[in-house]
Amino acid sequence: MKLTVFDFPRPRRPLPESATASLPLTGNRVVHANFTAFNGSEPPVPRYHDLAITVERSGWTLVVTVDGDVDLSTAPMLRHALEETLGRTPRRIVVDLSRVRFLNTAGLEVLLDAHRAAGPDTELRLVATTRATWRPLQLTRTHERLVIHASLAAAIAAPRSPAEGVR
Repeated sequence: MKLTVFDFPRPRRPLPESATASLPLTGNRVVHANFTAFNGSEPPVPRYHDLAITVERSGWTLVVTVDGDVDLSTAPMLRHALEETLGRTPRRIVVDLSRVRFLNTAGLEVLLDAHRAAGPDTELRLVATTRATWRPLQLTRTHERLVIHASLAAAIAAPRSPAEGVR
């Protein structure tokens, strides 16, 4: 059962000359648009940072699926989604980063803040399956503070570990 799809204002950036100018602008909604290159000679260029966040319930677990780039301009969107999810005081929150193409320190800070904000009765787990997500977690040693799983199924099914009590 899908609970929430977060829609956020997108930063205004000029369209590249190679992109078509007749794209749908929906204000506060995430726009997924395919750009056609001018004369077919250039690769597609996205107009805005692309980040989609959905929250779904799976039993006692809320699964936050993040799709796109988590950087300085999109980290506030992730922060808002995690704060809203933590406000529901679930037993377990799984943040699925398997569709994230880029994760920088702003995104890592949001994940660590959510980890600290989770109460003693809420477990926060991550799913990091790609180099784009695992490498920043490893380089900053954030993986030592957070509970990370290799798949969504494992994150949902795994019993509570002693590391989840550490804030």
